[in-house]
Amino acid sequence: MTTTTLEYHPENHLSASPAHGLPGTNFLYSSPLSYVWSSAILLADRLATGEVDVKGKRIVELGCGLALPGIVAAQMGAEQVVLTDYDNPTMLADTSQAVQQALSPQLQQRVQVVGHTWGTSVGPVLEACPSPDLILVADCVWERELHRALIQSLLAILRTAPSCVVHFAAGFHTGRSAVAAFLRHALASGLAPVDMAEWQEKSVTGQTKRWDWTLSGSKGLVKEERQEERNRWTLYGTLALQLESKL
Repeated sequence: MTTTTLEYHPENHLSASPAHGLPGTNFLYSSPLSYVWSSAILLADRLATGEVDVKGKRIVELGCGLALPGIVAAQMGAEQVVLTDYDNPTMLADTSQAVQQALSPQLQQRVQVVGHTWGTSVGPVLEACPSPDLILVADCVWERELHRALIQSLLAILRTAPSCVVHFAAGFHTGRSAVAAFLRHALASGLAPVDMAEWQEKSVTGQTKRWDWTLSGSKGLVKEERQEERNRWTLYGTLALQLESKL
């Protein structure tokens, strides 16, 4: 039995990764440049196991960092993967280096790294990938001040590809309230869950529980656990364009 192997800095986590691997497959992802967060690992797991089918599809990852989900998407047969992060040469160089280290030259031809600052024109992203099938978002909502800008970018892309689905994962390392606030703003802006029942939290030991959507209500009150406990959980679900944006 092979496993998903990740090299990371354990002092950055108070508990182990939720990745458990898949018999018959092996993904080695190693980087000394930055951290790989649990939400990226969880989302990459879903791609690697086929729970999210990316074969032959066009993928955009926003706020990709070291782009573990996007890289796994390329490994799993995506037709095209566009990796985007803050339009900074150093950050984009880190992403490009991760792609070069993780993928064969043949697979690298399917991947493009594009700078995109949330809330600005998505023109360069759409030029690289005119009609995406999936958008990947992993651990991008910890900074509340950037929620509006991220939603603007999501809406701008989705309006050009209304059938596109956003696969969303987020940890609670800055609190459940930050995630709930993002989803509250998303709902008000015209993004809605594809299926509320599929939104689940998963612990590093494999436990699951449904996301409490009342936390994203207009008066949702979030009771925060201790830091160590909330670091153990990651949320996953899908969003799609449902209503006319109010932005």
